[in-house]
Amino acid sequence: MTVTDGRPFPPAHGPDEAAERLASPEAPGARTALAQYVRVTRITSYIFLIAALAIVTLFGGATQSTVYALLALGLFLAVFFQDILPTQLLGRWRVPLEVVLALGYLTVLVYLTGGRTSPYFFGYALLLFAGALLADGLWPAVLMLATAAAYLAGVLVAPDSLPLDQAAVGVVSFNVIAFSLVAYVASAIGREQRRAREEALRLSRSDALTGLPNRAHFQAQIEQEILRASRTGRPFGLLMVDLDGLKAANDRFGHASGDQLIQAVADVLRGDTRAIDLAARYAGDEFVLLLPETDLAGALQVAEKVRVDIARLALPHDGALIRTSASIGLVTYPDDGRAASELVRRADMAMYEAKRRGKDQIVRYARQVPPRSPGPAPWEAS
Repeated sequence: MTVTDGRPFPPAHGPDEAAERLASPEAPGARTALAQYVRVTRITSYIFLIAALAIVTLFGGATQSTVYALLALGLFLAVFFQDILPTQLLGRWRVPLEVVLALGYLTVLVYLTGGRTSPYFFGYALLLFAGALLADGLWPAVLMLATAAAYLAGVLVAPDSLPLDQAAVGVVSFNVIAFSLVAYVASAIGREQRRAREEALRLSRSDALTGLPNRAHFQAQIEQEILRASRTGRPFGLLMVDLDGLKAANDRFGHASGDQLIQAVADVLRGDTRAIDLAARYAGDEFVLLLPETDLAGALQVAEKVRVDIARLALPHDGALIRTSASIGLVTYPDDGRAASELVRRADMAMYEAKRRGKDQIVRYARQVPPRSPGPAPWEAS
């Protein structure tokens, strides 16, 4: 498959690499949510077990010794899943497995302590709230139905619960309705927390004027791309793009028009790159383009397309047209450097050389020849 600039869309290497390319460094958002879930479930598990231990100690019952054994098992499971088992070990199956075990554990506990009259009913609500806080989409509803089914099993199977009179049916029905309300409230809170966190992450890595990723996000991405390129042995390109004459445009037409020009350039960069490429605002009127799995020929092709499209911009203003051009410096990994700072510095040097040569052109940085072999300065014409 090809895209408008003619470069092939890089194939994925391994089952998760395509998703890895498209994810931001903060896509640890999923890891953050999982860490939040682990923290919440740890606290609720221990509080529940302590409360249950206090109740059975104070009020006893015919099954006191059995409940003690069950609470000891619950403590072991809580410590194992929350403190011993590595967070990422079971992947996406960790939470479903914990929920199934917890529901089974609670159902046995309710069964042994009176069914519908069991004082440990609130454990279902705690579990449901903790799970629905993390779950998204249809999963809160699925979790609510599973919890209601487990609760009904514990109530209807327990010998002390039957027969159910009209009042008991009302209590059990209301408890099931309460489950749905708990699931709804928890899922709403969780959804709002995720939205706020994602918005905060977006603002922290985006440029306010253009909506492009900012310099900090670019720095994180190029480090990730170096690691990926060193692992796969595939090159990548880096372009440093600086607008020519933006100060003159600001002086003549005003800074608002200059901002419009910068926004128009950002739109050009978005349109001239693939989904896996990264176009970012580096500083002022400087932009960077990170081109994964792109060799020198492909990077030159993109650079020329960007240069031409920027030169074609013409923004109307009071009967005049606001125009600009771009000086572009180009480097490739690993030929022009293996460290992020080295690549950025050399791309910046090549960009300034393009300006020195008359602007509106592309200059590629080439590594300097050894001192014993006389040769030209480390520049190559586009």
